[in-house]
Amino acid sequence: MRCEMCGKDVPYLKTVLIEGTVLRVCEECAKYGEEIGEKEARKYAPAKGSIAEGLAMRERRMREKDVLDTEEVLVPDFADVIRRTRQRMGMSQEELAKKINEKKSVIGKIEGGELIPSEELRKKLEKSLNIRLTAKMEAVHPAQKKGGERRGLTLGDLIRIED
Repeated sequence: MRCEMCGKDVPYLKTVLIEGTVLRVCEECAKYGEEIGEKEARKYAPAKGSIAEGLAMRERRMREKDVLDTEEVLVPDFADVIRRTRQRMGMSQEELAKKINEKKSVIGKIEGGELIPSEELRKKLEKSLNIRLTAKMEAVHPAQKKGGERRGLTLGDLIRIED
C-alpha cells in the first residue's frame, strides 16, 4: 500500500486527520496528525454526490461556447427602448436609477448608448420597465458541400455581399 502523504510503499497504513483532511499514511507521516478510527473518518468524507456534481459543474464551465449557438441577444436599439419606455411611464432617469438601485449616470450612459448593460442590470431594467431587451437570434447554418457533407463556417457565410 502507498502512503498518501509521502508515497512510500508500506505494509499497512494509519487513518489520520491532518489539518482537517483524512489521509491514509505510513507510520512516519502519522506523527503530523491525529490518528482516528474508520467510523470517525466517515464524518470527514465528502457527500457522495458532491464530487460528481463538482466535476459536472467544472465540465459545463470549461465547455467551449459557440457564439453562433447564442439564442438571445441584446436588441440593437436597447438605448432608445429604455429611454422611450421610461418617458412613457413618466419617470426621470433619477427615479429609474433609485428603483433599480443604480446611479443616475449609469442610466444616462445606457440611454446614450455609451454603456451596454450587464446581464444583471439588463434583468433589473426589464423587470422595472416591464420590457424585453433581448431578441431571439436566427441561427446561421454553414453551406453544405456536394453530397450533403458540411464544411466549417467561413466569414463568407456570415457576410451578405451586395452587387
